[in-house]
Amino acid sequence: MIARLARQVRRILWPEQVPELADAGHAGEIVIAKGRLFVAALLALPGIITWIRMPTTLQGPVGVALALVATGVGFPILRRAQRGEGGTGLGLSSILLDVSLVTLYQLLLLLGGDAESALNSRITFTLYALAITVSALRYDGRLVRIAGLIAVAEYLGLIAWANATGHVFDPQGLRILGSGLRSQMEYSIILLTATALAAVIVDRAQVLRLSGIRDPLTMLANRGYFHERAHEELVRSARSGRPSAIVMIDIDYFKAVNDAHGHAAGDQVLRKFATVLRSTMRASDLVSRLGGEEFAVLLTETSLDNACIKLESIRETLRETSVTLPSGATVQITFSAGIAAWPDDGTGILKLLQVADDRLLAGKRAGRDVVVSVG
Repeated sequence: MIARLARQVRRILWPEQVPELADAGHAGEIVIAKGRLFVAALLALPGIITWIRMPTTLQGPVGVALALVATGVGFPILRRAQRGEGGTGLGLSSILLDVSLVTLYQLLLLLGGDAESALNSRITFTLYALAITVSALRYDGRLVRIAGLIAVAEYLGLIAWANATGHVFDPQGLRILGSGLRSQMEYSIILLTATALAAVIVDRAQVLRLSGIRDPLTMLANRGYFHERAHEELVRSARSGRPSAIVMIDIDYFKAVNDAHGHAAGDQVLRKFATVLRSTMRASDLVSRLGGEEFAVLLTETSLDNACIKLESIRETLRETSVTLPSGATVQITFSAGIAAWPDDGTGILKLLQVADDRLLAGKRAGRDVVVSVG
């Protein structure tokens, strides 16, 4: 009971990232990177106006300087996101940049003696909340929670430092509004609420996206998503020059299982096969159920020889695995597979799937329970 409750709490506070959502996270990172540049440009304009109208205050020059920093750092981040580099590490770096720039703006104003603007600016807390909320576009609930924790920690740390060093008092010795415990609690609650809202948005977005790209029986990627993702990976292979492999797989004599034991037993075999197949692959590989007893696998950055070794290992593992059916009977699972390599067997996904399928058929004609990698 306690262990189950602990797992549920962990899923809420620190949900696992789903590999099929990685591409959506990459797309979201590109949107955020472009938005960062747009927001930096928008904030530079009022900074320039403030600088011209009130040249003796720090708000103008500090705002312009940080907008330039955000722009200078933002372009490399955008380029990395567009190339599909960085993954979760790039998301963490981006979050730290966005939140810390807001904190740095407040810190510089405090050091310059403008505590009133630093502690009571609506713009700064709007930017904190914006940095947290847009994290939902990364389709990763962990990054949303990290964004909220960083924002709250940096804000409270800044206030604690300001109180400790006396920066919260004006020249007449009066305490600046916004530096007290009540204000700290209010602002922290606002940021935590933004975090919770963004986390809910991520959870709902994940459910909706996964329902459209997963096979409901095996929870593997479906045919449409496999074609989409495989095309993107082959484009990436063409850019990097690293090989990839496409595998077509068919469970041997699957129809006999359905005929002898019923479709419920067949579904159990499919789920078991999918579990073994998925558990033996890397996170970067893509496993899909195309329909019926047919599966496809994309092995990224994998040569033809290494793909053969991998599939032979899985074949041997399955030959030693039995599935106990609801009736109590047990069945052995074997499969036949055909492998096509990029770029030797083709450069497009349709061509590679055709070559892999032809080799799969050759394996079935040869007696099944075999992996074929040559035409």
